[in-house]
Amino acid sequence: MKSKTAILYIFILSFLSGSIWAQLPPVRHASAEAKQKSKDRAEYGAFRKEIAALKEFADEKKKIPKLQKENKEVVKVIVTIDSVETDDASIKTLTGYITQQIGDNSTNAFEIIFDRATKKITTVKRTGESADPEPVEAKTKTTAVKKVAPAKKKKEGDEDEEEEDKEEKEEKPAGKEKDE
Repeated sequence: MKSKTAILYIFILSFLSGSIWAQLPPVRHASAEAKQKSKDRAEYGAFRKEIAALKEFADEKKKIPKLQKENKEVVKVIVTIDSVETDDASIKTLTGYITQQIGDNSTNAFEIIFDRATKKITTVKRTGESADPEPVEAKTKTTAVKKVAPAKKKKEGDEDEEEEDKEEKEEKPAGKEKDE
């Protein structure tokens, strides 16, 4: 009887262990493509963190309340990375943007170049596309406009007088401008 129960236990354990192994995911060996994608994701993450730490990004974030008042739309400042998939392994840089989204409109405020070899930002350029809020001082400040007298209509005789005046100025030496 002991041998029958032992055989029953072994049979039950073998059945359970087989069903456990069937539920485990298969072991996959990472391919070169999967390793490259993982490396790219890590670089994109590092690049995104470096952009978020830039002074320019903080300055754009500070503009949000003013832009929301002016546009009465939802304003966001986000980081965008150009992730064009290429098979060319010689690409040594990534391009990213600090993007302003006002409602449905999206514009790039800055273009940023990231060097993959050194894992550092190499270039930050203002694109000039973004909307800058007008300074409060400019709105309240009134500008004085210099009034200019309207030009007189010239008569035929006036043109002759102007030509004579020009000829007299040319004839006088530069040091002697007084009329004698």
